[in-house]
Amino acid sequence: MQTSEGPVLWEQTQGCPQGSCSAPAFWNIVAGEILSVQWPQGVHLQVFADDFAFIVTDNTREGLRKLSKLALDMFKDWSDKK
Repeated sequence: MQTSEGPVLWEQTQGCPQGSCSAPAFWNIVAGEILSVQWPQGVHLQVFADDFAFIVTDNTREGLRKLSKLALDMFKDWSDKK
């Protein structure tokens, strides 16, 4: 990239540039798996592009805390493997 201070280089070491032709295929290979996980009742994973968001519902604050932690732990286990 050309800047006012001269060219700047950054070495890509992993991942896929956004907008690349192969991005959808990589998405299907990597992220497709998490979309098939059976989440506990009250947990919904919403995905858009490369963003993930959980929608968690429960009748109590403690229930929300427990479900949120469970969902995040499950997601972390998956992401650590990937």
